[in-house]
Amino acid sequence: MKILIVDDSEDNREILARLIVQFGRKYAVVSEVLQAKNGQEAVEICDKEKIDLLFMDIMMPVMDGLEATKIIKKAHPSVMIIVISSENDETVKEKILQAGAEDYVLKPFSSSIMLSRLNNYNKLIFSRHAIGYQSRAVNTFTRNVYSYQMKFFLSSDDELAQLWETMLVRLEFQKHIEHLSDFVRFLFRLGAYQIQKSFKCHIYLEEDEENFYFTMDNMKLLSVETISMMAEKHCSDTPYEIKGDLISFALPRLYNNHEPALATQTARPKPETKLVEIQKETLQTYDILDEETLEEFEHILTKLQTEISMMGSSSLEIEDIDTMNTYIKRLAAILSISKDAYAVAEALRAFSMLLDEYSEPFLAMSKDLSHMVTSFVNDIVMWKEMIFYTGAPSVDFLNSSISSNVQMIRAVFISDDTAVEDLDDIFDF
Repeated sequence: MKILIVDDSEDNREILARLIVQFGRKYAVVSEVLQAKNGQEAVEICDKEKIDLLFMDIMMPVMDGLEATKIIKKAHPSVMIIVISSENDETVKEKILQAGAEDYVLKPFSSSIMLSRLNNYNKLIFSRHAIGYQSRAVNTFTRNVYSYQMKFFLSSDDELAQLWETMLVRLEFQKHIEHLSDFVRFLFRLGAYQIQKSFKCHIYLEEDEENFYFTMDNMKLLSVETISMMAEKHCSDTPYEIKGDLISFALPRLYNNHEPALATQTARPKPETKLVEIQKETLQTYDILDEETLEEFEHILTKLQTEISMMGSSSLEIEDIDTMNTYIKRLAAILSISKDAYAVAEALRAFSMLLDEYSEPFLAMSKDLSHMVTSFVNDIVMWKEMIFYTGAPSVDFLNSSISSNVQMIRAVFISDDTAVEDLDDIFDF
């Protein structure tokens, strides 16, 4: 193990160096210790040497520990950086941990505690260079995946939304998987179709050094042919396998300067894959309705929201469905005067035609349909807010989502014979 001690105090460096020698004797670990007087020297040493463990002071001349940590973690993400400082400041601590440091030790420290920590750091570093595999993988491609696994249970729209939020926002998987948003959108629609038919399922995420594997279970609702057709259309570049009630996808890992340098990756050349820089879209509002017409549209939309909020109760009557339909017809008529709102108007008209034909079955199933209808209206509300007030990337940015919501609701009432034909519309986003 190669260790670098960074501190402008020679005494502090020597104290820690002697502890590392004691650690090596106690735990039979061979270590090479290097020293630096400031952050700039540390950066230069890390560029020349393969450092495993780095002890970093914060307050130093030339370059402080915070700046050095940022530079080193960006260029050498596998280096474990441990901050050792007399600064007991939560703000400073938070900043340097966010910069990439993995632990924060206050001075003065106990020799026995530091020896124990050194042992733990050594174990963690060793595990990074000897990643183990588990044999109980879920995906159908390989058993040799890393021993951790992420699992999503999908039984409601809220849980489905958490899948989207986790993959595309919170954990930023787009930095590691190319075209992830298109793939997650496909999983989202597939999961939504399962949920609307009361088929609960799981999505498992596993990985190895080459791929991320997504597996959805309980795929008993659709035939193998139908699933294959959808996968070929919307994930044509993504390898997939269907076995039993499982469908697994293998998405290649992106490699870049921020990717952890695993020992298993060094034995093979990296794929020639580049991260695409996502340009921020310009948001703007659109004057597709005059002020008076927009006011009427908002007034009726609010009334429709109130009616739909009653769908989860058991007190709904056929008159309530008729009232809801009246509001939907009126909204469609208002939007039809603008060619820029044509797609949304058509979606509203399609929903109205559905209620005209299936008002009684819709009433009987209103409680089960409440989440889907609420999602549809929420999209209309979001479209209105962004188009007229907060700004949208384009005038048709939500058209596909709004239209597909109606198709998914319609799929509940169509016969089994036509279900497969309309699946193409449901997934056509």
